[in-house]
Amino acid sequence: MKFALHNGIVASIVWASVSFSALPSPAWADARADGDKGIAEYRKGNLIASIQLLEKSAAAGYPPAQVTLAYIYDQSENDDAAFHWYQQAANSKDAAGLYGLGNMYAKGEGTEKNSARAGQLILQSAQLDYLPAIRAYAFALENGQLGFDSNHATAANWYLKAAESGDGVSIRRLRDAYKYGQLGLPIDAQQSAHWDAKINAKE
Repeated sequence: MKFALHNGIVASIVWASVSFSALPSPAWADARADGDKGIAEYRKGNLIASIQLLEKSAAAGYPPAQVTLAYIYDQSENDDAAFHWYQQAANSKDAAGLYGLGNMYAKGEGTEKNSARAGQLILQSAQLDYLPAIRAYAFALENGQLGFDSNHATAANWYLKAAESGDGVSIRRLRDAYKYGQLGLPIDAQQSAHWDAKINAKE
């Protein structure tokens, strides 16, 4: 299983409840409207229009716009800009922003590579129930990566949390773990069949 931090980051942006008390209400409403429209334009493939809207919204402090803009820049290898906007979103404790910033530290893009820092950011995101971060944290615990010691029992619990939220990668991992007696779990044909049925239901 490849450790891919970025899977689904735009599709599953957390619409975090962030305090914008420092902004007048009309300004916040405009920032959110621009950001939501920019995200919609990006999903339709209108890149230029989306960036114009997202830049305006991100500068006003709207985390979903900051995260989406960071992702766009990351994909175009503009690492400094990507790091900046992920950091801005992470400063607001936005789960997707924390995850994205952790990804930048893990890869050493836009900043020096720092696996331990990456792990702590991804853990914070996972604790906010951000599904890609939960999966990534479970994988790191399983394999002793990102500054974490290998802990199969705890990894299994986080895989279970992700699987119960419908994460296909985690469902497959639990199926195999019960089939072969991995992650400290016993061989259990019934549990393996249970998770296999979940996979078939998703396909």
